[in-house]
Amino acid sequence: MGELDGKVALITGAAQGIGRCVAEFFAADGATVMLADIQGDKAAEVAAGLSTGGHVADSVQTDVASVASTVEMVERTITRFGGVDILVNVAGIDAPPGSAWEIDEDHWKEVIDVDLTGQWWCAKAVLPHMMERGSGRIIFISSGSARVGDHDISVAYNAAKAGLIGLTIGLSVQLESSGILVNAVAPGSTGTGEPIDPERLATFEDDLPLGVGGPEPVAHACLFLARPSGDWVSGAVMNVSGGWVRG
Repeated sequence: MGELDGKVALITGAAQGIGRCVAEFFAADGATVMLADIQGDKAAEVAAGLSTGGHVADSVQTDVASVASTVEMVERTITRFGGVDILVNVAGIDAPPGSAWEIDEDHWKEVIDVDLTGQWWCAKAVLPHMMERGSGRIIFISSGSARVGDHDISVAYNAAKAGLIGLTIGLSVQLESSGILVNAVAPGSTGTGEPIDPERLATFEDDLPLGVGGPEPVAHACLFLARPSGDWVSGAVMNVSGGWVRG
């Protein structure tokens, strides 16, 4: 028996990295988990592994940049498991490189559509269900890049991750009366995305006094917000950046 026993968690971007770690942590804490990812086969493999380990899990191929796909994701989860108690919005693309003056329309649109708008479509799709039930938890994965710039990171990524903080704050105000708590986690580098070359990794070690922590600290933060420990937390942005961001 875990603290999330009896809860259904829908986790996007769950085929790998942070999303997969969140799914595994939630399952270990008793939650039934639906793993959503554009990489449908990989998500299915992770779900099958969880099921083999004695957990209740399934998967659905989802493109978070598509409204229809996010609606189908929620509908399939409700049909399969009877509801959605927790939505963890992890799906996104890594911070792409790019000087601001070189960013074209396609670059900007892709980053914003996936990293900001895609997380909103997922939340919007689940809202009618959670509001009808009068309860729910929504967790967005922002980034320390919402507050810290970098010569090697696209400003579109900074804008998208900062936008998620605004979305968290605005939604939390409007949804608290419906019993829905909305929060965000802002990680530093977890080392789970694109391979990091040794020179770049050395800069991370300088910037992150606590080191590159992997996805586990982010998953622990999500667990805190999803469990009863998060009952009195709303509109918060949890800084889980290894000391990269302070305050």
